[in-house]
Amino acid sequence: MAKTIHATEFDGLNYRGLHSIFEFTNWDGRYRRFNCGQAAACTFLTQHGKFEPDAAKAPAFMQTVEREHPPNNLGGWLGTSRGRVERICRAFDLPLEQTAGEGELRLHLRDRRPVIVMLAVPGPRIVGIPLPMGHWMVAYGFDDEHVYLTNYGRMTWDQFRERWDKFVPRLIRMRNCGLFAAENHCPK
Repeated sequence: MAKTIHATEFDGLNYRGLHSIFEFTNWDGRYRRFNCGQAAACTFLTQHGKFEPDAAKAPAFMQTVEREHPPNNLGGWLGTSRGRVERICRAFDLPLEQTAGEGELRLHLRDRRPVIVMLAVPGPRIVGIPLPMGHWMVAYGFDDEHVYLTNYGRMTWDQFRERWDKFVPRLIRMRNCGLFAAENHCPK
């Protein structure tokens, strides 16, 4: 359920990024198996002052976003497209721009500017073959060993790089890139 999370396991000397963020998860909405894009967008919108960081109101925010912008890949069965995530943010007057690679991602996080990312995650197996799946998250910090992600937790840089470069992110134009708030739409 939606709540404020803290980068509690970070190395204080090497950590860069937000020390806390209000996180939405798939469990805050109706389409729990397929709504990580909506959860990432709601997290991002809250960080940028478009929603209140209030756990009691979070399900209503998420359900409004799902109703107006439901998961749309293959009728929603394959989650949410990049275009849909961008449209959700634009609908709340928060246009996005694209990062290019790990260096830019680190710069944004160092400046305490979270970035929406799509990573491959292990999917269900059919006849022993794993299906490719993706998961939308908001990267909000990093240290020498880890990237800190909403709706997931922390992940090693090696795992992050591998999953960021896989088929599903590539399929939806999110391979080795992320989405961040346009300059003139960042909180002061």
